[in-house]
Amino acid sequence: MRRLLIAAGLFIALAWVAVGQEPRPGSAKVNPPDTTRRSFATEDTAPDKSLASAQDELERGNQFFRSANYARAIESYRRVINLDPSFFQAHYNLGVAYVDARQYSEALAAFNQALSLKPQSASTLKYLGAIHHKLGEYAAAVDCFSKWSELEPESAAAFSGLGGARARLGNYTEAELSFRKALSLDPTSSEAAAGLCLTLTASNQDEQALTACAKATQLTPNGVQVHYLLGKSYLNLRRYEDSLAPLIRAAELSPRDGVVRNDLGLAYFGLEKYERAIESFQQAAQFEPGLGEARTGLGSVYLKLRKYREAKEAFHQALALEPGSVVAHVNLAVTCLELSQRDCALEQYAILQRLDPKLAEDLSKRLFRNKVVTVPHQL
Repeated sequence: MRRLLIAAGLFIALAWVAVGQEPRPGSAKVNPPDTTRRSFATEDTAPDKSLASAQDELERGNQFFRSANYARAIESYRRVINLDPSFFQAHYNLGVAYVDARQYSEALAAFNQALSLKPQSASTLKYLGAIHHKLGEYAAAVDCFSKWSELEPESAAAFSGLGGARARLGNYTEAELSFRKALSLDPTSSEAAAGLCLTLTASNQDEQALTACAKATQLTPNGVQVHYLLGKSYLNLRRYEDSLAPLIRAAELSPRDGVVRNDLGLAYFGLEKYERAIESFQQAAQFEPGLGEARTGLGSVYLKLRKYREAKEAFHQALALEPGSVVAHVNLAVTCLELSQRDCALEQYAILQRLDPKLAEDLSKRLFRNKVVTVPHQL
């Protein structure tokens, strides 16, 4: 689950990066206007020359846009549309202005109207894909990014956007293909490298993720997600020593990230550096109070150090946050047994019979053998 939560933020960022690289109203990337076309936006469709007032109003809107006065820009673009409802550029620029004003539903309507006037507009499809992604409408985003990639088959950004939307739908195999296609078109694409890293990690392909994530950290040295995911992949492979450097780097880049601190605690636990593990788990709990895993990790360290009362308290805190955590139930049962509180241990056993019968059976053997087994990772 945590992997997918991270994916949400990253793939939305990928979608907007792909859009943000395109010229927009007033962008310096666009050639200066000529005598019949004053729009500074990406597309070049203009109304009939006789509609000078509409053209002038469009330019006025562009000037407002350049000064980040999006409300006035929107007013101007809407006046142009009233003068000429078929003026593609006005609908397109209106959509861009709504995006920058963070009015995504309104932007969606504007770009849909623009697309109806010019169905082969790649720039419009870019924005539509990104907006659908932002709004959590991933199937619609896939449709838009697919059409964009068909119109511009050499665009790495199109395939990166497509990969991000597919990954959010859980279609990791297709997402991987999209990101690999993007990298074949542009080996330096940090968006595609990060997306591939994330997709491989989310689909539990940790060995393959190592290469992709290492490349992503090279292309995005200050990217907290890619450093975290590289460390996470090493951690999943129980390569604790290798996981430290990228996880520490992620913690430096995002000092108050509880998820990163929690996994750093797991790495220290695996290396038997228990004091550092305690510190990391405590920081994780402080930075993200709702993260039950941090309390489970903390309790596991205390259990390992035979600090049973501290361990019991930590596991109770973990279960208050995540009642279904089998790891916390298992370790709490072992802790209770060490405290000679057999009723408490059997209570946890009964709960586990409902949550995970097989694990409950294993636990019963451990309980009767009085054997302590700490399990900080999810089983």
